[in-house]
Amino acid sequence: MIIFAWNCRGMGQASAIRDLRALIQSSKPDCLILMETKVNEATMIRILRNLGFSNHVYQPPIGLSGGFCVAWRDCVDMEPVTLSKNIISLLVFSTPGSPWRLSAIYGPCNYAAKRAFWNSLSTEAERFAGAWLLLGDFNGICNREDRSTNRGLDGGSRIMREALDNEGMISIPYSGFFYTWSNRRGGRQQVNSRIDRGVANEEWWTRFPNANFQLLPQTTSDHHPNSYLVSGRTRILNGRLGLKLLGWRIVAVIGL
Repeated sequence: MIIFAWNCRGMGQASAIRDLRALIQSSKPDCLILMETKVNEATMIRILRNLGFSNHVYQPPIGLSGGFCVAWRDCVDMEPVTLSKNIISLLVFSTPGSPWRLSAIYGPCNYAAKRAFWNSLSTEAERFAGAWLLLGDFNGICNREDRSTNRGLDGGSRIMREALDNEGMISIPYSGFFYTWSNRRGGRQQVNSRIDRGVANEEWWTRFPNANFQLLPQTTSDHHPNSYLVSGRTRILNGRLGLKLLGWRIVAVIGL
């Protein structure tokens, strides 16, 4: 199973649609996660259908900001269970064994919203006691080393890290670039951070012990794309093999 996630800064831009189409053509994802779409649902549905995705769940933007979407092809069996402007959770049935939960994250920016969102993660955890993967733009860092400046964790990041630790979340190993976001300024004004990530609980890791992701070069976005690889047992979906290699693959391209 291949998943792309991208904080696209607006699907109303022709350049964003061209970039997305190129990514889909090259990697052929089964599931698509888009953040900061900034378009109404009718426009989003039209874009998704043109790209070959017939199923979706969508949180429309508020004014000129936001917009959060998860879409999937018919070969994948997914059931939405949570929908908000910051998290979309789905049960994934298209793998061997019991279903597991995928949560797409678009973390809030301001401190008050961060505190409310991350403090509610325990409530989200109570809804499903199985294998759980979270991936996306968390809008926070887990360690001081996740930011290029000398500043430590801000209040919102500390709350985020505590919430993830309380749920036993483990970061997916990575390769490639370290930082996922840059303000694209020069000299001393440049700031780089690692705010895009994937984490999972112990049960999910037991099922997919070889999971990893590679941080790819930036495109038109100020976030680097991320490529997630989850390896487990092979599985055929409606006659399709999830991977030519042994296992399943989850690929996420995340950007803001």
